[in-house]
Amino acid sequence: MAPFFNRLLGRRQKPVYKPLPKEQQEKLSPSLGSKKKILDPYIQKNRDVIYREITIKADPGRRAAVVYLEGRIDKQVLYEEILKSLMLESDAASWQQSAADQLIDRISQTSLTIGEIKKVNLVQDMIHALFDGLTLVILDGMPEVLAINVIGGVQRTPEEPPVERTLRGSREGFIEDLSSNISMIRRRLRDPNLVIEKTIVGRRTRTEVAVVYIEDIADPEIVRNVKDKINQIDVDGISAIGFIEQFIDDNHYSPFPQFKSSERPDRVVMELLEGRVAIMAEGTPWVLIVPTLFVSFLQASEDYYDRPMLTTVNRMARYLAFIMAVSLPALYISLLSFQPELIPYELFVILAQARSEVPFPVLVEVLIQEIIIQLVVETGLRLPTSIGQTVGVVAGIVLGQAAISANIASPAIIMVITITTISTFSLPNYSMVLATRLIRILFVLATAIFGLFGFSLGWFILLTHLISLESMGVPYFSPFGPVRFRDLKDAMLKGFIYWFKYRPQSIPVLDQKRQGERNG
Repeated sequence: MAPFFNRLLGRRQKPVYKPLPKEQQEKLSPSLGSKKKILDPYIQKNRDVIYREITIKADPGRRAAVVYLEGRIDKQVLYEEILKSLMLESDAASWQQSAADQLIDRISQTSLTIGEIKKVNLVQDMIHALFDGLTLVILDGMPEVLAINVIGGVQRTPEEPPVERTLRGSREGFIEDLSSNISMIRRRLRDPNLVIEKTIVGRRTRTEVAVVYIEDIADPEIVRNVKDKINQIDVDGISAIGFIEQFIDDNHYSPFPQFKSSERPDRVVMELLEGRVAIMAEGTPWVLIVPTLFVSFLQASEDYYDRPMLTTVNRMARYLAFIMAVSLPALYISLLSFQPELIPYELFVILAQARSEVPFPVLVEVLIQEIIIQLVVETGLRLPTSIGQTVGVVAGIVLGQAAISANIASPAIIMVITITTISTFSLPNYSMVLATRLIRILFVLATAIFGLFGFSLGWFILLTHLISLESMGVPYFSPFGPVRFRDLKDAMLKGFIYWFKYRPQSIPVLDQKRQGERNG
């Protein structure tokens, strides 16, 4: 009866995980037939599991087989470096010189030219290796199986990131292949202290996840914290890096993104050089960067390519855009409904005349326009690019003019919502755009209830929340709260690059210095 009452009362039941069958924890038998019997259920159920028995030139009397997943391996390498090497080029003399228990090592040393080969001797390891995309070489009489990495198949080539575009930076972006993404970072960051630790997340998807950091810069406590949280994830599977972000963030109820994501290798490298940790996953072109600060979501890649004075102006414009995106509709409601005496008389007369024929209160007018603009934005995102842009522009113009003509909205609110939308999408990070859209609605509701006091209270709660928020134990609102004077020259302002002789004080690191004294 307990499960019934738990469901009736809405209680969450503790998940029950099935342990691996006992037979999968056993060691492999030397017989090829017994290994094939283990693999037979997977071969019969999956058409992409290829099982091929072969005759080895060096030992024709010994039965052997090659097992792999079609579409996950590089067939050219399989044919040339495995099948051809074993069936046509293996040397009988070298094989006969080896003892029976050393034959598996002799094969990998003399007959296979692949770089990554490992031996497995457990049933579960053999099955996992096959579905991880490795090629199995099985010999009769050997209690071990060779798992060879010839992963290949069809992959997308690196191209310009569709979201994080830049005018002066690199045109290369991450793809869905983890090995290719790691190689992009290795090519830019040739430091032998660059550490890449891999693990598997997901009992069923077995998604490969990599934790990347520079050993003599990154704080060991942050690295340990990241790895512990990832290792504690117990789920059937993940399909994107966003799943990991939701599992490991510090505050699940905050609208603000606590991890920064990037699809640019050059951006990730610069973050690693500042002492941060990158989290990468197979199958997703985005990389998580931890810890992160609020100010980093208002910084763009071009900031470090342009001259400091130009960058400072652009950054101040982004901060102003964030304030306007959060405040403008709420401020419009507050001034028009609660404190009209704060509006200049001539402007108030114009606004009052424009709203005289609108049958809705100011709050309803604002909410209607907010809903319309959100639907237009969502439509533009879901449609193909060429159509989405056209629909967004046409819908905005037509709906705005129609709303004014039908006396559903005044021209002033159309201007307010338009400026607010432009300000929102001028922010360089899409996660911050989504957070801003939600906070704006909360500000509107608070102001509609409490007036200008609700508007002030909203900003007080927002700043308090930002100051109390943390990302992997690092204060989220630093260098503003707590104040880090050394980091202020790269927060709202942008100093000359030769000023940055030390890494950000807001991020704990082992090595503070990053420039020589002669620069500048």
